[in-house]
Amino acid sequence: MSDARSSLDPRAWLLWGMAASLVPLLGRNPFALTATLLAVVAVRAAWVPAAAGVVSGAGLVRLAMLFAAVGVVFNALTVHVGDRELARLPDRWPIVGGALTLNAVAYGVLSGVALVILVLVGTTLSVVLDLASLLRLVPARLAPVAVAGSVAVAFAPQTATALREIREAQAARGHRPRGARDLVPLLVPLLTGGLERAVTTAEALEARGFGATLGAGPAARWRWRGPVAAFGLAATVSGVFAAITGQATAGLLAIGGGVGLVGVAARDRRGRAAFRRTRYREAQWSKRDTALALASVATALALLRVRATDPGAVAWEPYPALTVPQTSLPLLAGLLLLLAPVLLAPPAGSDR
Repeated sequence: MSDARSSLDPRAWLLWGMAASLVPLLGRNPFALTATLLAVVAVRAAWVPAAAGVVSGAGLVRLAMLFAAVGVVFNALTVHVGDRELARLPDRWPIVGGALTLNAVAYGVLSGVALVILVLVGTTLSVVLDLASLLRLVPARLAPVAVAGSVAVAFAPQTATALREIREAQAARGHRPRGARDLVPLLVPLLTGGLERAVTTAEALEARGFGATLGAGPAARWRWRGPVAAFGLAATVSGVFAAITGQATAGLLAIGGGVGLVGVAARDRRGRAAFRRTRYREAQWSKRDTALALASVATALALLRVRATDPGAVAWEPYPALTVPQTSLPLLAGLLLLLAPVLLAPPAGSDR
């Protein structure tokens, strides 16, 4: 298939994405980061065709690598901690004055690798997942928000195409931008075209009854639904943060309570969804999806277990002394399961 959409279920891909993102989110161990990076690159090479172009997010990957390099320099100039001194800037210099340590450089490099891994995971999922299939996974009550988000994402490539066409048209008229003031002939048509596309899309959605409710019963007038949903989302985000920082019990409780509050806000008083959606075709869960889901869950469980029993194998720190990082064979074996999509990839040239 030309757009490289996956034949695997999006839920299985989301599980893989969460498992692949755990290592860069939980620690900076170079062995674990390297194994995760190699696995993600292999999956990307197997599933993202070279002809994907802008859709593959190659520009975002290059931008992430640029930010990673800037982060290494920034960390080396601003963090003057560590036992491996490389050079020293005058102490009278503000912020950057002091010792330049190998410890700060190592932490900056590892943080850059973690950033690149997260961007690679996100851009890979953006290629193999279809927005329509993701929208079907969203609860009915949140469907309008999901549709609005998908429209915003769909506008991004259209905006890039419009900007290129405007630049070519202005260049044919002899326009040569030399400063900030010369950007006005480019930005004004771009803004005008964006507003026209937005108005056209809004009219099309309204003509199709977008956002209309099934009825105006008591559930539609429940004034506390918005605050309850907002509090539930805040509790869920706080629980995820608590789980990542090591407070697993409190994090799981907060996540469970937050998800429950969101579910209560998404349903009316009689226990049914306030919106009714129909589907042309139900998603089919195959054995390949089960294999990918089991491999992703096994990777996450192995990582969490190793983090609980041997934290240094996941969360290595180069401060205050630069030591040899620990390694864990069970963790590396679990990270090998991230290669499951490579084994499940269709043959080259086949219809996905």
